[in-house]
Amino acid sequence: MIAYPRSDTASEGIEPPSVRIIGLGNAGTHLADRLQMNGHADVVVMNTDAQSLQSSIAFKKTPVGQMTTRGLGTGGDPEIGYEAALESRDAIRSTVEGSNIVFLCAGLGGGTASGVIPVLAEAARESGAVVFSIVTSPFSFEGRRRSRQAADALALLSKQSNALIHFENDRMAELSSPRSGIEETFAASDAMLCACVTSLIAILRGGNPMPIGLADLLVAVGGGSPAGLFGRGEATGDNRAHEALERALKSPLLDRGRLIGDCHAVIAHLVGPASLSFSEVAAVMREVRRHTADEAKLFLGVTTVSDPSAPLSVTLFGNYSSPPVVESAQPHAVASGVAGAVPGPAAVPAGTAAAGELAGSPPAAPSATPATADTEAAGEEPDSSDDPSKAKPGSKTKPAKQETLQFESTTRGRFDKSEPTIVEGEDLDVPTFLRMRKPN
Repeated sequence: MIAYPRSDTASEGIEPPSVRIIGLGNAGTHLADRLQMNGHADVVVMNTDAQSLQSSIAFKKTPVGQMTTRGLGTGGDPEIGYEAALESRDAIRSTVEGSNIVFLCAGLGGGTASGVIPVLAEAARESGAVVFSIVTSPFSFEGRRRSRQAADALALLSKQSNALIHFENDRMAELSSPRSGIEETFAASDAMLCACVTSLIAILRGGNPMPIGLADLLVAVGGGSPAGLFGRGEATGDNRAHEALERALKSPLLDRGRLIGDCHAVIAHLVGPASLSFSEVAAVMREVRRHTADEAKLFLGVTTVSDPSAPLSVTLFGNYSSPPVVESAQPHAVASGVAGAVPGPAAVPAGTAAAGELAGSPPAAPSATPATADTEAAGEEPDSSDDPSKAKPGSKTKPAKQETLQFESTTRGRFDKSEPTIVEGEDLDVPTFLRMRKPN
């Protein structure tokens, strides 16, 4: 076997992408602190709550909306969070500048994250960075308002993110036993979120012998759809490949592996010691292929590490098809606290009675349109042609004239041969509104 020495000069002038992690709000700050402890260098926390910023262990801290919130937070109001973001727009821009890839970590549903993160993502995109958003939605027992605020923020965030992975807290609770302590449950959820960010960074930074490019990653999880999938498992021993993949498929985001079949693209990234064999890689990929659709794109990445005792980890990313989200037509729906656009009154077709008009009452005679009145005042005859095909280009089609229905009774039908009911000279068989109508 011929060994070719690697040249360090081949990569001269090519710098690895600079990655910045921004934790937004209380939940995002907590996750950023964990990532800071795990060795990630470029970590920034951003919050409207001054006390939360002071307690963070992150080296870089950006207060938001000091004049708007006076450092007391938003009180769960996304509108206040949006105003705080507008106040600190310059500080937000300076926070995201200088990075090729920006990770936004936040828990949606509150005021700071839901109101600020769409503005933050937009600023990151404008600076030229690729935006990965890792967000969570509130538990269902936290109320409809928080869920609605999270959904509105998610809809806006999907338009500004290159890739969006959305974790539902209700499903994250499945990581631990229902009888587990609350700290154990939250720790398992935090570990899953940290693993997602760490795995994405490991893929972006590449690794031999089979790296995965950014373009391939965006094919699998890009587009801003919140239907992103993530699963990760580790194992050691003789059966490590099978066990690591099995644990990855048990991720709550993968729905025990069932959602992989709906993915249009799947990434499988294996990281292990130099003892990782080709047969182990092939066994993992055969099992992944068994779960995916025939037309799905499958990307493989393999990275080996120098530590011989390192476990084998299998990471899966994908994006499954989901029904389109009905988005509000109003800009900054999160900031205004409106879940959707208020529907306007439906158009009433010609000849249809108005909503408040009694059935059977005579419709009012149509009033002349301004254009018709001007024509008649000038002594000209209005165009009687109702054929749209004969209208001149740029001219408005004359609306169809609504005829007045005649309600005079000409026959009494099957009661024609019976005697009419006459009381005080009035025929009671004639409808009241016709009897009361004054003659013209």
